[in-house]
Amino acid sequence: MQRLFLILGGLAVLGYGLWYWFAPPDPSKMYVFNDISGPSERTVMPAPRLAAISDYEKGSAHRLAILVTDETSGWLGLVRAFRAHGIPITVTADPEKALAHKVVLVYPIISGRALTGETLRALSAHMRDGGTILTFNLAGGGLEELFGVSIGVESLKRSEVTWTMPRATPQESKLTISRAGEDQMGSIGYAVTTAQAEATFDDGSAAIACREAGGKACVMGIELGVLAQRAMNGRAETLGQTYVNGFTPTIDVFVRWIRDLYVAGEPMPFIVSPAPAGKDVSIILSHDVDFTRSVTNSGTYADALSAAGAAATFFVQTKYVKDYNDDIFFNDTTVPQLKALADKGMQIESHSVAHSRTFDKFDIGSGRERYPRYMPFVKDRTETTGGTVLGELRVSQYLLTTLLKSDVRAFRPGHLVYPFALPQALEATGYKYSSSITANATLTHLPFQLTDDRANGALTSMYEFPVTIEDEQPPELSTRLEAAQELIENIARYNGIAVVLMHPDVVEPKLGFERAIIEKWKDRAWIGPVTAFGDWWRARDLAEVDLTENGGVWTITAGGGGAIADLEILLPKSPVARHDISRKAGERAGETIAAAVQP
Repeated sequence: MQRLFLILGGLAVLGYGLWYWFAPPDPSKMYVFNDISGPSERTVMPAPRLAAISDYEKGSAHRLAILVTDETSGWLGLVRAFRAHGIPITVTADPEKALAHKVVLVYPIISGRALTGETLRALSAHMRDGGTILTFNLAGGGLEELFGVSIGVESLKRSEVTWTMPRATPQESKLTISRAGEDQMGSIGYAVTTAQAEATFDDGSAAIACREAGGKACVMGIELGVLAQRAMNGRAETLGQTYVNGFTPTIDVFVRWIRDLYVAGEPMPFIVSPAPAGKDVSIILSHDVDFTRSVTNSGTYADALSAAGAAATFFVQTKYVKDYNDDIFFNDTTVPQLKALADKGMQIESHSVAHSRTFDKFDIGSGRERYPRYMPFVKDRTETTGGTVLGELRVSQYLLTTLLKSDVRAFRPGHLVYPFALPQALEATGYKYSSSITANATLTHLPFQLTDDRANGALTSMYEFPVTIEDEQPPELSTRLEAAQELIENIARYNGIAVVLMHPDVVEPKLGFERAIIEKWKDRAWIGPVTAFGDWWRARDLAEVDLTENGGVWTITAGGGGAIADLEILLPKSPVARHDISRKAGERAGETIAAAVQP
């Protein structure tokens, strides 16, 4: 009898499975396109590849050297942040290789346990011979006199860093690194003896201090690699002054200070500009099409953008299911309207299927989700059934690619709800770019590379373009054009990016707001869609720019293969302060573009 029940139970499960796959979908709840079913191929999640120091142990001696004294530390956060800012780096655990560079960042600690006596003496000699040494934790080794500070005091209670000399804006002059009662980050405060404090913590101790004696020795009591990892992984969201529509350059300010230290200490420094050649800032225009009237209005936006000589991204929700959120608006009637956006020069990208507020609670999925069987249903603001992370990515991409003939490579989740598995899920499904979090949450106004599970160890091939300005947060959009222009001006001072998010649910005042931004910045800014800028940024990141000297001739090289245009190299100590280099499409990978520069 028990065996009979098991057999009947198995048949019932099999019957349900056959019904699920072959029974017709309920036409009252979803829209079914004729002869459309897919994607057919299965998505397989990639195995994470842990980043290794050896991946970055390359380049000439004119780069900034990072000497890693603890391989379990947050050194990868420094790599991600420095590469975004265009600071050339060599990462190594070998003191001899590091000391071949004039500027050496010892991360995260200098102590008698982490380094040999020979290395400690070599660091001291390097500084006295004109080199620059920076560390985050000076915890012994007898170098207190060299750095001009006493042994630092660790604490979880410090929350703010204030520069002794005010910066260009209040947001840059005082920086929040931790908040009481939350997942606080430790810091190290120093008492200066012969050093000069450049920034202090809220308890009065020195956060950053430097001493000059031949060269320069500095301590920085904020473990920047850890802070950068937390911020870029979306785990420091409470540190921004506002959620969005504000200037929160915390990571950028610290990184730029180190950049300036490198420029001052290296005889021939070079920086890869974060903006295309000749531009002060990059403005990415994007529109979230996630409402019934947005489809029709999007055409009006596209016409206006085209007339202004600009292109933009339209993140389209493939809403073929009627649920709590809205009626169906992705069907045979709207597909031609959406396809017309691409015909006007706009880029179509994915904004999910369900647009669920609980996207971060979805299971990862099987990788076999396909239309029309995939039917996520939003019951209310707190519950969605039938949705998976892979389903949202696979099915929306398939429909946009199949019906609109779009090359879908960018994704933005509804409500910027950000699952931890999203970076590797995007990579597995063939996306290249994400815009899933705000710049104020990531504490940087630059793009950056994402990690597996938004954790610390493994980089993915995905790049994040965080949202800077959006249209829904109060106050009313029509009242904050001036503030938005000032925000972009602040970002332009450092060649950053400003990602603008608009919902075309209405035409005015939003379209007027967008046109005003284009009009003011059309000459100074690169303006366009996410994927177009993403392709440039990826090529920039992979270019592996270097500077070498041979017989008194200095040469800039850029390897890595692939097309790259409008890449600007800044040479702060050369009479030729800027140099533009480019590679034509079709040149062989591994070739270098070379240009001689004046010393």
